[in-house]
Amino acid sequence: MKKKEIINPEDIHIDKSVVQYENGLKNYLVTLGLPQEKVLVPIDERKKVILNLESVINQLDPLIKGKSIYLSKFVAAVGAGLFDAALNFVWDETVKALRKKVALFDLDYFYSSTITDQNRLKKFKNRDDLKNLDDWELIKGCLYTGILSDLGYKHLDYIRDMRNWASAAHPNQNELTGLQLISWLETCIKEVIAKEPSMSAIEIKRLLNNIRTHQLDTTDVDPIVEELSLLPEDLAVSFLRTIFGMYTDPNISVTIRNNLKLIAKQSWKISTDDVKYEIGIKYKTFSANAEIQCRDYAREFIDFVEGLVYLPSDTFQLEFDQAVQNLYEAHTGFDNFYTEPAHARLLNKYIPSSGAIPKELRAKYVKTVIMCFIGNGHGVSNLAYTYYEEMINKFQDKEIVKFCILPKDREFASRLQFTECKTCYKELALNFRKVTTNARIITLLELIEKTKNEQLQNIATTVAFKSIVTK
Repeated sequence: MKKKEIINPEDIHIDKSVVQYENGLKNYLVTLGLPQEKVLVPIDERKKVILNLESVINQLDPLIKGKSIYLSKFVAAVGAGLFDAALNFVWDETVKALRKKVALFDLDYFYSSTITDQNRLKKFKNRDDLKNLDDWELIKGCLYTGILSDLGYKHLDYIRDMRNWASAAHPNQNELTGLQLISWLETCIKEVIAKEPSMSAIEIKRLLNNIRTHQLDTTDVDPIVEELSLLPEDLAVSFLRTIFGMYTDPNISVTIRNNLKLIAKQSWKISTDDVKYEIGIKYKTFSANAEIQCRDYAREFIDFVEGLVYLPSDTFQLEFDQAVQNLYEAHTGFDNFYTEPAHARLLNKYIPSSGAIPKELRAKYVKTVIMCFIGNGHGVSNLAYTYYEEMINKFQDKEIVKFCILPKDREFASRLQFTECKTCYKELALNFRKVTTNARIITLLELIEKTKNEQLQNIATTVAFKSIVTK
């Protein structure tokens, strides 16, 4: 006997409503003489979203839910079969929520942690300026300041890419599935819209507020130093950027500057060399721009933390650093395939035939060039590709070492979730192995080559990788 099929009345209602809307719209488009094929995604895909919407949306607090206007637009776009528009709306709601969370914290801290260009930083003062940050800067800043977790950043960075490449700005919405869309909605809700920031971010905000509003003394230092030593690397880096920015502000009081001195050495000690060199370059920038007070306070800070060794040697580094930064921003921004070539061409002009790179900028340079070369999961800029090849062909052992440890960088590791990026990264490792004779580097390169694709994104966490890097 044939088993009777159980029909869900809810499915019948959804089918009937959606089909009626679709038929009416298609007939109207025909009347207008407009195309009506491939305008809307299939009804079955829409049902996958609609049937899961309630459980996902109900993860939100009712107060938050009642103000989520873009989520209402998301639901409307899904029902209409416009997945590209729906993806835009869920991203808009996520960005709105991120800006709101940032505004609740120390904005000086956030801006200092996110924007490394001092001249540009001056334009960001209050919460209204948050809208002037690119989306990639916003989520990167939220990672650096503890508002986003590592996992949350990786997910959002991927969704941001999909929003750029599979949204209404690009005619390929039919490649989106209902399960993808509902999954991205749930990710944005769990990681941003309904999530509170980490305790580390909250503690840093409280510490910065105390520095600004109270007079601290040496008896206050020990517990502060202990807490600073427990900060994750990214938060330690962003905190050092912030207190340096505060210290070099001519308008702060002597009390605040003295408070900063109490914790400056510990903050410097726990931070990476890359950010220390970055601070040295900022000192040079103040000098070049005749910002006398800022320059003097920067030198005072660097002297105090015993960081003179990190000062740059000449102004070449300033121009080189700006060229690298411009390429990085072009690559991570919108329409990167069209904006990258000019910046890649200019950067390539700074590279001598020897390939020698200022040590202060080597890590930043290698990361930027390799990110551009392996692409963002959607391809690479063809017009810039030859410039990247020329620069990579000049890599020496010091640059190859930086290439090998790139998976330690969370932003770069996020790229290794894409098949094309993994393949390209491994091919580069193979090519570098042919040109180096350094045994330690060869061992690292071989490890990268042999690591399975599904494990490559997390290679930096493996015992094998760590044992080689720390030798």
